Amino acid sequence: MNRIKEIDLSTTLFPHELKEWHEIPDEEKLRRMQRICTVPLCGEDFTVCYFLYYRLKWMDAIKHRIPDKNAVVLEVGSGSSMNIPHALTMHDKDSKYITVNMNKKLTEGFKEKAAGLPITIEIIEDDARNIGSHLAPDSVDAIVFEHSANDVMQAILCENRGIDTTHSDWFEILPEMIKIICTEYVNQTLEQAVKDDFLALLRNCLTVLKPGGHLIFSHYMFQYDLDLGYNAELWQNILPTIRPWLKGLTTGKEVSAKAFDPQWWLFYQK
Repeated sequence: MNRIKEIDLSTTLFPHELKEWHEIPDEEKLRRMQRICTVPLCGEDFTVCYFLYYRLKWMDAIKHRIPDKNAVVLEVGSGSSMNIPHALTMHDKDSKYITVNMNKKLTEGFKEKAAGLPITIEIIEDDARNIGSHLAPDSVDAIVFEHSANDVMQAILCENRGIDTTHSDWFEILPEMIKIICTEYVNQTLEQAVKDDFLALLRNCLTVLKPGGHLIFSHYMFQYDLDLGYNAELWQNILPTIRPWLKGLTTGKEVSAKAFDPQWWLFYQK
């Protein structure tokens, strides 16, 4: 909260968000911020406090990992989330944002939300495993997985079972996806079932990443998914689960990042 008081919020929040922020008492702001950092998020948490916190966190991640302006940032599996585009908008309006997104309905939701943002936005409706067909080698400054490592794994598992994750309503098939990934985890077969395809996707992403650039992963917990039956141990440990797999990559290494908890953040530098 002390840091937020030092920030010009007019450069970080949109006008309607700024109005909402000023209407919330300081004690309530602190309570909401503490919840964001300590519990699985539920409906009451998706207020301006949530958007401000993650926007600032991603601005920090981008600022410290991409020293130059006019950055090109690729997001894998954004769905309809706007955390990264909004963070880029506030950080550098001359930046370019690219999302590679498979699910048609979520992509339409993203297009509606992104309309009017001043940054350059490109939408690639394809599997990230095909990213080399859309972007030149060494052309992207950073590739981010903003709460999407689990979505990528779930999509891989479903596609391998013939379940269409592209044209389906994502939230209608989410219970089945959760059931599949949790069954694999409980049976201790998740790595065998998904690791090779997951690493193949990352290798293709790394081909378009500039030398010195980063893969940046974040994760946090939604109560909604727990209510649908997500295994709590797996849900809390998505990044610790995939971290050892990245040793199978040969074009970079994991690096530490001050003020970013490795339970919820992972930085891999090419």
